[in-house]
Amino acid sequence: MMKRMLLALMVLFAVIPLSAQSGFEINSVFRGKLVPSSRIKETDIVGSQLAPYKLREFRSVKFLASADELSRIQALLLQDGKAAEDRQTEYSGGVLTYALFRFSAKIRSPKNDMLTDGNKYLCLQVFPKGDKYEVTLVYMSGDATLADLKQLFKN
Repeated sequence: MMKRMLLALMVLFAVIPLSAQSGFEINSVFRGKLVPSSRIKETDIVGSQLAPYKLREFRSVKFLASADELSRIQALLLQDGKAAEDRQTEYSGGVLTYALFRFSAKIRSPKNDMLTDGNKYLCLQVFPKGDKYEVTLVYMSGDATLADLKQLFKN
């Protein structure tokens, strides 16, 4: 019985990080469905260490992508971006090299476990590396505004 309960908890905690981006087409990239997980460097931060940045969750994936993979990633991201309340994009030679999308969302408060108004962000940065592309994809959620994030990244 104890083993079953432990296994159930392990499965639950394994699924929680995957659910953050659920509802977004780009979630397949975070889950390693488009680019193999073995090629992805992943960073997950959740909790109080993000409080100074007005964030509750930060997740990033970084990898080298082929031109075909990048094209599919961009299509998924731009599909998600259609629902964004704020959009910033930059292209270089027809390639989407930067994107920042903000979505208003209900986010669970860490203090009282209630849903509060907040923001979710999807960000993309792409650098050419020979015949490949270095891709960084970020998902963030919290109370941070675009102005907060611009100030944070400026520093």
